[in-house]
Amino acid sequence: MPSTSTTSEPLRFTLLGPVRVWRGERELTLGPPQRKAVLATLLLRADQVVTASELVDAVWGDSAPASVHGVVQTHVSMLRSVLEPERPRRGQASVLMSVGNGYSLAVGSATVDLREFEKTLERARQLREEGNARDSVDWYARALAMWQGEPLSAIPGPGAVIERARLNEIVLGVQEERLELMVALGRHTAAVTELSALTGAHPVRERLRALHMKALSRSGRRADALAVYTDTRRVMVDELGIEPGSELRDLHRRLLAVDEPPVQQQPAAPPPVQPSRRPVVPFMDEPLPALIAPAQLPADVADFTGRTALVKKLTAMLTPRTHRTAPPRALVAGIGGVGKTALAVHAAHQVRQDYPDGQLYVDLRGAGPDAADPLNVLSAFLRAFGVSPNSTPADLDERAAMYRSVLATRRVLVVLDDAADAAQIQHLLPGSATCGVLVTSRRRLPEMQWDEQAELEGMSRDEALTLFSRTIGAERAGKEPDAVAEVVDACGRLPLALRITAAKLVDRPQWTVRSMADKLARERGRLSELRVGSLEVEATFHLGYGQLDATSARAFRLMSLADGPGLSLPAAAAVVGEPEREAEPVAERLVDLNMVASPAPDHYAYHDLLRLFARQRAAQTDSKQDRIDAMVRLGDHYLGTAATAGWLIQAPAQPREKFSVKPGGVKLPDLKSAFAWFEDEQPALLASARQFLTDPDLPSEYVVDLITFLELYLANGTHFGEIGQIGELAVRDAERTGDLRVEAWGRRKVGEAHLRRFQLPEAENQLTRSIAAAEKAGDPGALATAMDLLGSAEFRMGRVEQSLAHLERALAIAHDAGDLVREAYVLGTIGRTQSERGEFELAMGACEQSRGLHEQLGNETGLARTLFMMGLVYQRFRRLVESIDPLEESLAVCLGIEQTFGEGHNLVMLSRGYLADGRAEQAAAAASRAKELGEAIGDAHMHAMAVAELGKALHALGKHEAGDEHLHSAQALLTQLNSPQAAAVTALLNRK
Repeated sequence: MPSTSTTSEPLRFTLLGPVRVWRGERELTLGPPQRKAVLATLLLRADQVVTASELVDAVWGDSAPASVHGVVQTHVSMLRSVLEPERPRRGQASVLMSVGNGYSLAVGSATVDLREFEKTLERARQLREEGNARDSVDWYARALAMWQGEPLSAIPGPGAVIERARLNEIVLGVQEERLELMVALGRHTAAVTELSALTGAHPVRERLRALHMKALSRSGRRADALAVYTDTRRVMVDELGIEPGSELRDLHRRLLAVDEPPVQQQPAAPPPVQPSRRPVVPFMDEPLPALIAPAQLPADVADFTGRTALVKKLTAMLTPRTHRTAPPRALVAGIGGVGKTALAVHAAHQVRQDYPDGQLYVDLRGAGPDAADPLNVLSAFLRAFGVSPNSTPADLDERAAMYRSVLATRRVLVVLDDAADAAQIQHLLPGSATCGVLVTSRRRLPEMQWDEQAELEGMSRDEALTLFSRTIGAERAGKEPDAVAEVVDACGRLPLALRITAAKLVDRPQWTVRSMADKLARERGRLSELRVGSLEVEATFHLGYGQLDATSARAFRLMSLADGPGLSLPAAAAVVGEPEREAEPVAERLVDLNMVASPAPDHYAYHDLLRLFARQRAAQTDSKQDRIDAMVRLGDHYLGTAATAGWLIQAPAQPREKFSVKPGGVKLPDLKSAFAWFEDEQPALLASARQFLTDPDLPSEYVVDLITFLELYLANGTHFGEIGQIGELAVRDAERTGDLRVEAWGRRKVGEAHLRRFQLPEAENQLTRSIAAAEKAGDPGALATAMDLLGSAEFRMGRVEQSLAHLERALAIAHDAGDLVREAYVLGTIGRTQSERGEFELAMGACEQSRGLHEQLGNETGLARTLFMMGLVYQRFRRLVESIDPLEESLAVCLGIEQTFGEGHNLVMLSRGYLADGRAEQAAAAASRAKELGEAIGDAHMHAMAVAELGKALHALGKHEAGDEHLHSAQALLTQLNSPQAAAVTALLNRK
């Protein structure tokens, strides 16, 4: 039997949950879901031969791409590099072996959880047959403990669907066997708990329902057991149209036949003594006062603007309905100044005719220190209906009962403005369905049930512009539209801020809107500008801030320090310096109080003006060092996680300790999670990089490593402009600090941005200066990377020999430093450059070396790049048809890791190959898809090249007019981009 490991540590595979592999205690990175599906298919038939066609059917089914067999080979090759990392690339495989036209996974001494489950289950059944029920139950429990959720979790393909259903049926049967033994052993209570959950998940599985009835009956819960039968019969008749089977019906009859224990006769009790206390509703014995219809709503806002959809929802919900059994309740929540009261009052006025018996309104002052006492509010409400204060009970519950009784037959709308919490309003809610309730609060009040709940945010830009322009006058606003837009943005589209600013301008007709915009542009004084008369934005924020305990207030201040769109929960925890489990309830309290927003689960963001308020509080409360420490903790978190993600992308097949992974950050289990983390945090990471480079108190060296790792995800060619801008910030920071490493990195990023735009002299200048700074800094990684890029720039300028010299120097530096990742990338670039010299064998040799290193590292991004380079080499030598295989293989890898940039560029080159192979329709389809991808990700060069290839394919299909149109369009686009490819398209058009 062949060994399952080239190391001393055995392999361990899991299928009963997520498909995972460990070597010893270290989990191995498998790659994208389709690769895991290939492994799962082989594991389910371990030590057997699975043909390539069977793998295709299991993983892709009818949706297999034309190049699927090449994709299978790539997945198998990458799995081998993970399972046998020390095997020479051309060496004989001993774990995942090629056998004929298929593959076999030799398990040997490795552990597979499915096999261990089967062995443990066999022992449990053996003990059961021997009559040892007690030990049998324990062995059943051991077997079931091996299941870690859904088997083959997240594995795609028809094969996985079939196997998942088979395994789920197996585990359900095993659970039934174990529960039967538990009931037989008298463990009824424990069995009832498990059976309640299982029958809920499988309501028409009669064996489970029968066990549930038996366990309940033997626990003394005969009525509950009968209820289970009733529910089972209802579900089966409603959903399946059949009656329960004989086992359930017989069990039901036996339960009905059991005699009730005789009821012991008790002597007749004397009639209860009536209490002498005052009745709960004492006034019911008194004459009812004349009907009074209070109308307490404040005046509607004359120029109420926007919120059309919310007003429509609220009025529809508050409109009386005959079928209701409880009063409709609506909550409008949001930060101070966002317009909650104006919206509630406006909506209440829209429906007041539906509540002819009165409209009650109270400002509960929930955000302030003197919140209204519900006892006093009830007294005021009752007086509004003519109830004498002398008849009002002193007890809160009794007073609330009287209030509900008064409203019981009336149609009354109750508006409770600025509620502090649920406790403040629970006694103020009517009980009759004829009434309606509208509540506003800075909190979300999740403990209460609402028919409509609106989380109010700033106005839309159009609504804010309309409100501001309407208030200052359309003519005045029309003269300075740009300044009006700036004012609206500075006010954060907060209605209170907009009204204050507009009121100031109305009161000062000599002021221009531009003067106000300039005042608000200065952050330091912005909040002080937003006050007029008794209205003040900052005061409303102070009310909310005053409700925070010390821990929440500190988090509110420190979380605001980070630039960017917001913070994830792990990032917020890092800022405040607490574990996630302790930081989460604090952050969620801020959300409940509407001091921060939660645009997505476990993500937190500030309104612009609230962030400014929080930062001012931080400057006044927290020391400068405390603020710097908070940001450094955030930097450590981002850098630690980015480094882990970088390892997973570049070298997951290598031991983690060999890669420069920094401590801290989020634990990322696999490549998919690495890409997902980068995708989620990308805006925050870029904002953080700018902040660390522009704030002199923060360590700018963080940015070098942070963006270097981020670029592994951004390797799609569409972010070079933004990264180039950050590079310029780095250069300016290095000029201030003299940090050569930061300078080398910054100039390299600026140079790369020029290179991507085909601004070659500028690229050469910046890259040369980057090399000089890297040499002075003694940074071999930065030096090799800059040399590689300079070689690419010189290649595009036609200086092939100089390009090759720089690339070979970059290769030597990377090799001497033991940097396999950089070595692999440079080899791929050398392959392309050698092809330009006419050296096919040298070019392909360099690419093969690059491919081998990427496979050894497990670097799928790099592998896709090198396979693409091999396709380029073939096409450079006019061997277009031969280029199809490596390009399709590269395309498959890109699809597996969802790299849109690589997918698009492969399709452009494949279009050429397909056209040369006489497959014009396939060429047109590939180019058309590449054109779509270029538009989708904003890659103008990919889009232009795809348009050119589509034009050629259309000509081949006889659609000459459309072909010419595409070629002319491509020529214009490429010329505009300063691309050397423009000349080739021009030459093609001139030959026509």
